[in-house]
Amino acid sequence: MIKRIRVIGVGTGDPGHVTGEAARALASVDVFLVLGLAAEPGDAVAARRALCDALVPADRRYRFVEVTGPRRGPDEEPGETAYGEGEGAGAGAGEAGWVPAWVDACAQAVGGLADQESTVGFLVWGDAVLDDPTLRVVDGLAERFATQGTTVENDVVAGVSPASVLAARHRISLGRNGAPVHITTGRRLVDEFDVGLGEVLVLLDEHLACAALVDAFPDLELFWGAYLGSPDELLVRGRLADVIDEVQRVRAEARRRRGWIADTYLLRQPGDAPTPPHAGPAHLPFPDVATWEPLTDGVVTVRPLTAEDWPVLLAESNNEESLRWGFDGRPLTEAEARHKTAEAGREWRRGRVARFVIVDAASGAGAGVLMVARMGPPGIGVVGYGIVPDFRGRGFTSRALTLVCGWVFAHTDIQRLELGHKVGNVASGKAAERAGFTREGILVGRLPNPDGTRSDEVSYFLLRPQS
Repeated sequence: MIKRIRVIGVGTGDPGHVTGEAARALASVDVFLVLGLAAEPGDAVAARRALCDALVPADRRYRFVEVTGPRRGPDEEPGETAYGEGEGAGAGAGEAGWVPAWVDACAQAVGGLADQESTVGFLVWGDAVLDDPTLRVVDGLAERFATQGTTVENDVVAGVSPASVLAARHRISLGRNGAPVHITTGRRLVDEFDVGLGEVLVLLDEHLACAALVDAFPDLELFWGAYLGSPDELLVRGRLADVIDEVQRVRAEARRRRGWIADTYLLRQPGDAPTPPHAGPAHLPFPDVATWEPLTDGVVTVRPLTAEDWPVLLAESNNEESLRWGFDGRPLTEAEARHKTAEAGREWRRGRVARFVIVDAASGAGAGVLMVARMGPPGIGVVGYGIVPDFRGRGFTSRALTLVCGWVFAHTDIQRLELGHKVGNVASGKAAERAGFTREGILVGRLPNPDGTRSDEVSYFLLRPQS
């Protein structure tokens, strides 16, 4: 009767890459379930059995059961089983359907266990913690048995990841000089690639999508490896434009020879290469908040918005006046307010949006919010603001605008600030004009209303002072 399920990361195929913890876990398993996938090479069971034969004590009895189920997501093609993705990788649009189907198939297999077989194991190539689909299948199994009155313990044993082996083989570090490491798949690589992501590690790529980046990013460094940890290990490294043909040739030959390919690669910007003008972070970061000095005129104080300021955002958003001039008329939830304020620091660091809280200098109470977002052509900042009802009519908006606009022109690359309001929102326009903004015109039908109609927008601008 089943009592325990273990998900065990077994490295990239070399028994020497199986950790001591994973080896001990192997020796505790009575039945290993192997999900029989069309995407797996034909020797999938044999490869797992060879690992166990090498590492499990000879007197320990165990067996393998192959489970058949649905194909997985759209990343997969015949022969695609990348390191670290083992039993359930490649989840995509059909994932919601195939996870329950795999749970059904595995539950049926477990139902055939002998009385003395109590521990079931799943062997995951690479690192088990990178195999989210398998972990969810296991969670589904545990939940299934719980509803039947059986408590099944389950745990995950980490393994040596393909990223670690790839970096070691090429004698490089991951995250050079503190750069971030972005993990993705070939299916998503081209759409989301940006040198601002840092180093990009691709774990699932049946069609070598990085070839589509050659024209735009020829100077990227490519560190490629296949069959890592096996006697057939293949390695190629170099400038992307220079080595992509070689990688494609080596890959094709290996696939013809073995019938399948398991590879991974890392892309990084060379240390001496300039950042392409159209790549990288879309904007310069705003000045570090660690060096921030509060802006104040003695009546209002303005400082960067923090996660603790969510009640101010909630109060400013959910009053009758704000909802009247809003786009959809839907109140902001507390969860949404908490999320937006928690995200403010990340947006600030990325240079996309600088969010501020307006504080009543006398009482220290939060009086409103203000933001400057980089949108449209380079050098343009779009301003938005709102005041909590208790502080309206006291000139807080224009005071805060004056302080923030002065800071923007003194400390950022923004050359022109823009703002707008719906026709009829007279108070907003007066506040903008008192802060020095000039009315520019009417944008017809630009802003949506809660009832599905559209309103004209009155637009304003403020230019950087000429020295």
